[in-house]
Amino acid sequence: MNIVKGVYDRKKQTEMHTALNMLNSSLALLWLVGVSTGYRVSDLLSMRAYSGKYDTLTIIEAKTGKTRIVRLPKRVAGEMCKHVRDNTLDDLGHFLFFGRDRSTPITRQHAHRVFRSVGLSLGLDAIGTHSMRKTYAYNVLVATKSFQHVQFSLNHTYLSTTILYLIDGLTALLPKPGRLGIPPVSVVATSLPG
Repeated sequence: MNIVKGVYDRKKQTEMHTALNMLNSSLALLWLVGVSTGYRVSDLLSMRAYSGKYDTLTIIEAKTGKTRIVRLPKRVAGEMCKHVRDNTLDDLGHFLFFGRDRSTPITRQHAHRVFRSVGLSLGLDAIGTHSMRKTYAYNVLVATKSFQHVQFSLNHTYLSTTILYLIDGLTALLPKPGRLGIPPVSVVATSLPG
């Protein structure tokens, strides 16, 4: 199993969405909804076009059986409505994130390959579909400064699971060398007697 990371830079999150949008509007929307809700990719890919008509998503998670309700940011709800309208998803039973035709969803494997490829083109390593959930977790932590809030948002039973999601993101939050008045190691090493 390959371990993926989230995208911890807001500018790179936007660049990822923009790059995906140039390739495929369904994949771009998948990224946007994923980083805005923290839903697992398997739950997202099962969504139908009628989900794009509301500003609140209710999903019974396939993995846990737990119900999770998320209120979408206005921009995301607007993008979903636009996607439904632009792709004439008139039959509300069509998949929101459709593949070759509207009656089948994008596969998880295809989305993973495209996300990884686009991530690499942007200088991001270890990007995949689960990166959406990890990016969401990081954004919630930055906004709330609460591990418990992230745990609740992800529907995790144990805080230790949430911490594992955030481990790479926590490293991104550490101050850069020199910001604390501590000189870089190279300066310290050259100034030591001996």
